[in-house]
Amino acid sequence: MIAVSMPSDIADLLVAEGLAIRPGGRGSSAADFAVVGISALSATVSLLQGPDTFLRLTELVRTNFGRSTTGVTVEIKANGDSVTIRIPGDADVVTVARQVQEALIGDDE
Repeated sequence: MIAVSMPSDIADLLVAEGLAIRPGGRGSSAADFAVVGISALSATVSLLQGPDTFLRLTELVRTNFGRSTTGVTVEIKANGDSVTIRIPGDADVVTVARQVQEALIGDDE
């Protein structure tokens, strides 16, 4: 599992769907997953690294913050690096989910 700080709305949905758990207070090792241009309350959850977790995270970001044609940009800070990922409204969600997964945990799976 990886602790990730993200918008509360998305964290709540992932927990409700059984794709994340709440680990308690935010630890210093939590990755930051921020939607660019959106100021939202954040919550820290531990993502369960099942086959659908990153796909669902990407879908939720696109649905909750992306507009049909403009999409949304997220910034992921993890492992001492910062990655910006564009999620177009018509994105191939599987490809973008893989980019999100690689940014958070690396591509060694």
